[in-house]
Amino acid sequence: MIRFRAFRNADPPAIAAVWRSQPPSRNLLQPMSPALLERHVLAKPFFDRDGFIVAEKDDRLVGFVHAAFGPRPDLEDLDQKVGLTNFLLVVPDVEWNSVAAELLRHSEDYLRRRGAQTLYAGAVPPVSPYYLGLYGGCQQRGVYRSDKAWLALYENHGYQQEDNWLVLQRDLMGFRPQINRQQMAIRRGHVLDAVFDPPTHSWWEACTLGETERTCFYLSRKGQTQACGHALFWDMAPIAESWGIRAAGLLHLEIDTSIRRQGHATYLLGEALRQLQAQGVSMAEVQIHESDQASLGLFRKLEFTEVDQMVLLKKS
Repeated sequence: MIRFRAFRNADPPAIAAVWRSQPPSRNLLQPMSPALLERHVLAKPFFDRDGFIVAEKDDRLVGFVHAAFGPRPDLEDLDQKVGLTNFLLVVPDVEWNSVAAELLRHSEDYLRRRGAQTLYAGAVPPVSPYYLGLYGGCQQRGVYRSDKAWLALYENHGYQQEDNWLVLQRDLMGFRPQINRQQMAIRRGHVLDAVFDPPTHSWWEACTLGETERTCFYLSRKGQTQACGHALFWDMAPIAESWGIRAAGLLHLEIDTSIRRQGHATYLLGEALRQLQAQGVSMAEVQIHESDQASLGLFRKLEFTEVDQMVLLKKS
């Protein structure tokens, strides 16, 4: 007989055990510990014990689901109209489909009772309150296509694929920025500045990114203080540590519209990756929407290759 209840303060060791019971996966941090759960999940200021639902069988915790809400448009508080089943795990030695389905039902019930009108599976920026650095890669945009059991679970319960992002990675061993006449001209006329741990710009960003180590690279014309482009990376710890490497994830890239398609993004990224490599970073990751052909062309020119895809799943 399996029963379902809300989180209790004594649960973290058992939750970590459920996490460690999962089959090996590059998408899932291992090993999990109560300390990591506390730092990355339970310590968030908006954590609600009623949204963290566990499944017990014979006094043994055999699964859990974490339901949560995204932010208001101004990113200064929660918006309970947008809900997501942020994470769900079940131990392998029980009836996975039935336990997972019941956990999902409890998650949806919790979200609906509190006013959710639209439901997501996994996460979608900026509706990604938890698990950055614990599951997935440089950003959270749903569920990995390679996680077939999760995809099937959500699709069997009415979730539809709404968007698709390509996960691209680049080994930085031996990386060298492109050198040609255009790139040399940009180098002569611009400077690149790196700002470590730049300030966050909203309550939501502070809650979700405040624990990460970030570096923002600003490109500006010589003699001017106003940046004409920037690239924001974060140190993908702790999940990259479980891969045995140090990795950097690209969160945001912006180039002034007046100078786009003139090689500035290539120069900015090339110099940023060169500096990250010098700091000991051995791999970089980015996620690009499948329809963004300009960005795909840019990163493929920098020899990024596709390793997976992330699927956004939505239920109205």
